[in-house]
Amino acid sequence: MINKILVPTDFSTAADNALSYGIGLAIKANAEMQILHINQVALVDATIPAETYQLFVKEIEDQTKENFSKLESVLNASGVKYALHSRYGFVADEICDFSQKHEIDLIVMGTTGASGFEEILVGSNAASVVSKTVVPLLVVPANTSYKEIGRIVYATDYNEPEFPALIRLVYYAELFDCILDVVHVKSDSDKYFNAENNFFIKNKEKITYNKIRYTKLEKGDIIETINNYVDSVQADLLVMAKHNRNFFDRLFHRSLSKNMAFHTHIPLLVLVKA
Repeated sequence: MINKILVPTDFSTAADNALSYGIGLAIKANAEMQILHINQVALVDATIPAETYQLFVKEIEDQTKENFSKLESVLNASGVKYALHSRYGFVADEICDFSQKHEIDLIVMGTTGASGFEEILVGSNAASVVSKTVVPLLVVPANTSYKEIGRIVYATDYNEPEFPALIRLVYYAELFDCILDVVHVKSDSDKYFNAENNFFIKNKEKITYNKIRYTKLEKGDIIETINNYVDSVQADLLVMAKHNRNFFDRLFHRSLSKNMAFHTHIPLLVLVKA
């Protein structure tokens, strides 16, 4: 169930877009929204007078209040229940801490996407939250507008720890009454298990949802292959599960879900173990 949605914001265009998407989801799921802004106060010379530092902090807080007032007009017009919060600290750490303390069911975060060295600078907060969160995270590309979800693609390595994530994902499919594609990209590592008799297939009777499909994709670059499939079926939501030392981590020595956060061109939902 989605009862509480957290939308972190830095008041950027990408964050505003994620807020709009979050509002659409909140209306659909009848959920309340928590809006969080993290102020990052720059380190200053210890010799600077306390009064000067306090003025600096007040300027930041006044700017935050002004930006919040602009968001309130959008939130009030939507009719969703919401609360505004402001914190100081490191963005990813504060988001993860807030989400646990406030029993958040879903984090909705914007990202601009990037490549090469820009990945470190642009959208790095979303990628950091992917790494640290224990709460499901929805990454929304800047050019994506909210619409009713007609098709969900869940990319999996058929690893047993992912099966509970698939069960939880059925909630989203039922919420929108849409097709749920479970796709697997073939790889050399498939020789270590029987892909035709994997854990998912053997236990599919545990899932009663009748709009679920299982598809195998030919071997290739995983991100490119997944994105091509998403385009071919005109999916509205891409989903991946995050668990320790998964198949993709072993291949790339990095988190595929974190990497995909930079490259997806439709919303990416990252599920975590319960």
